[in-house]
Amino acid sequence: MARNAKGANAERELIKLLDKIGYAVLRVAGSGVNPLPCPDVVALKNGKIIAFECKARKGNYLAIEIEQMQEEINWAKKAGAIFLIAWKVPFKGWILLKPQDFVLRNKNYMIKLDEANKVAKKIEDIL
Repeated sequence: MARNAKGANAERELIKLLDKIGYAVLRVAGSGVNPLPCPDVVALKNGKIIAFECKARKGNYLAIEIEQMQEEINWAKKAGAIFLIAWKVPFKGWILLKPQDFVLRNKNYMIKLDEANKVAKKIEDIL
């Protein structure tokens, strides 16, 4: 499956999950190629706004470019939103992370899968 299709499918899965638990949800199609920074998914409920950057990756680590992470954090601040990274791990489900869970390494913010599992937030705890 093409990387874009895998990511889009993961985003759609997340919006269905968020809708099921009562959030109004928006998916920003093409968010990765939009000239203005924006999250992949935005969830709203009772004045609470959560912006998600979605990643569908197999492997033992997740890396996000410094510029992308900073742009997403700034977007969330401007919107008054909570910003989370939603990592879809094949056959294991969603791992929800805060930017501070990542470690700065060279050109990326990185986290290993085993560390992500230790610090991951449950969807019901965050939402």
